[in-house]
Amino acid sequence: MKQCINCMTRLPRREVTEVAWCALCAPCLSAVSDQMKVLHDRPGGAAVQILQCGWCGVTRSCGAGSRTRCLVCLDDRSVPDPAVQKIAGRLELDGTWRENSELIAATTVKIRLAKYFQPGWTVLATDVHGLPWTGFRWLTKSHGTWGRNDETGEVQQLKHSRGEENLLYLVRYGKVLKFGRGNAERVGGHVAQGAVPVLVLSAARQDVTVARDRLKRLHRTEMVSQRTPVDLFAVLPDGLDVTDRYSRS
Repeated sequence: MKQCINCMTRLPRREVTEVAWCALCAPCLSAVSDQMKVLHDRPGGAAVQILQCGWCGVTRSCGAGSRTRCLVCLDDRSVPDPAVQKIAGRLELDGTWRENSELIAATTVKIRLAKYFQPGWTVLATDVHGLPWTGFRWLTKSHGTWGRNDETGEVQQLKHSRGEENLLYLVRYGKVLKFGRGNAERVGGHVAQGAVPVLVLSAARQDVTVARDRLKRLHRTEMVSQRTPVDLFAVLPDGLDVTDRYSRS
């Protein structure tokens, strides 16, 4: 017996279909049969398609010819995942269970896209194993993150931007705070995805790494409620405040 990831119905293996890395029953598959539209088919000859959700507009990458669905949207057959609701409680979200689940998924996608920001490219779509049903990545399976060259229009798979990781940052996505370490492009990527910079500190790479690890031990996650006091100076007292460099115009 297998279980539909969307409605949790247990069914014989022959009655479920693999969709977006997970098992769906026929009624749940039918509910989203017309949800996704192809934007780019096999860019550069890769066996990948970039699709857009007709319900919310979020894009995702998927294997060409594979069944998929939106990374964010649930539907009328979806049932609450207790693990996701626990995350929503920790983030102090006050919406319905579905609104909370979709907000967590949308924020997870934006954080993922921010990792691939680089000047001269528009990040188009990514693929996160486990969404929209979980608030986090289950496994490392992915069809990759794809972008379009702003000058040539070429669409290709992107590698995420690393560079010198000398910044400790705190940004806000709506009701959620996200902290982390990264380079200027990483912070710029969050801003490009709609985040508001709260505080960005510059320091030696090793000091930033230690400070980020201390914050993770304190908060257990890099995504917390906007009401959670996240004190970057407490873990990086000698950091140089460079927030103004990343303020949205």
